[in-house]
Amino acid sequence: MGQKIKVWLPAIRGGSGVDIHTGRLAQALERYGLVAELSWFSTYFQFAPSLLSKLAAPPGVDIIHALSWYGYAFKRKELPLVVSEQLDVLDPIYRPYKNTAQAVFHHTFVRRFMKQSFAAASAVTAVSQATASSLKKTLQLDLAQVISNFVDTDIFRPHDVQTRPAKPFRLLYVGNLTKRKGADLLAPTMRMLGDGFELRFTTGLRDGSVGAIPANMISIGKLTGDPALVDAYRSCDALLFPSRLEGLPIAPLEAMACGKPIIAARVSSLPEVVEDGVSGILCNPNNVGQFAAACQHLAASPATLQQMGAAARHRAETFFSVSAIVPQYIRLYENLLDGR
Repeated sequence: MGQKIKVWLPAIRGGSGVDIHTGRLAQALERYGLVAELSWFSTYFQFAPSLLSKLAAPPGVDIIHALSWYGYAFKRKELPLVVSEQLDVLDPIYRPYKNTAQAVFHHTFVRRFMKQSFAAASAVTAVSQATASSLKKTLQLDLAQVISNFVDTDIFRPHDVQTRPAKPFRLLYVGNLTKRKGADLLAPTMRMLGDGFELRFTTGLRDGSVGAIPANMISIGKLTGDPALVDAYRSCDALLFPSRLEGLPIAPLEAMACGKPIIAARVSSLPEVVEDGVSGILCNPNNVGQFAAACQHLAASPATLQQMGAAARHRAETFFSVSAIVPQYIRLYENLLDGR
């Protein structure tokens, strides 16, 4: 196309990794020569996205790209709308990890918002095959194109020289401290591991607590900015990620890009991220014994740890890098504009 494509990314803050991904997508599109205008709106608009429906699109916009919870509110006449799904909160397997208010909100309001957004969309994308399959089950949506989340492998990369001491074996947890993320499994796992193992954990974007913790768990608070995240990944031996349900999580991608193997649950999209026995170890969900055994296996075999770390880096570069993912969005935009 002769002129630069201008993409409008209107986004309602949610206090999760989705916010991070949206900002990174805008930056990556700019790197590829597009114009990306990112507009942030207060979290409170998630309860009534329609209040934003009369807002004029920025001048010169060619494509609008928004998430399913509010995408319909940004449909503008004659402009293609791409609606993306990060995590299908309507999936029944999510129910145990919601309180009553969340369950009512999701199934009374969000369900309606999602259906309106998909009906208004020129194209729908999902971040994983697991998410696309869930949408087919919950909303009979059969047309979602899978385009994964991504990581900037130029920023998130291993140390040129590995300097980690042999002891203690250092694990890292990055994410919000919620039951869905498996945060309640961290302390039991570390109690089982005992001396010789250490877990550094973040409080996530929303802050939170896991209650009483053993001495081998250390809170590192909220990490702000990529440099702090990179330092945390480089300073660990492996990422412990016992999440019970994911759309396609960012933290494992970042850790893999930094050359760290992932210890995660064999659930939802995580098998799409981690190649079991190659770039990490997948365990049965909720199985503290398996998580601990996986940590012990890596700690006992430095050669395996190094091999899995190298494989993790290679997988991140090959399948989840900016160069692997962002051109897929650009091709989608171009196809919609050509069709128009």
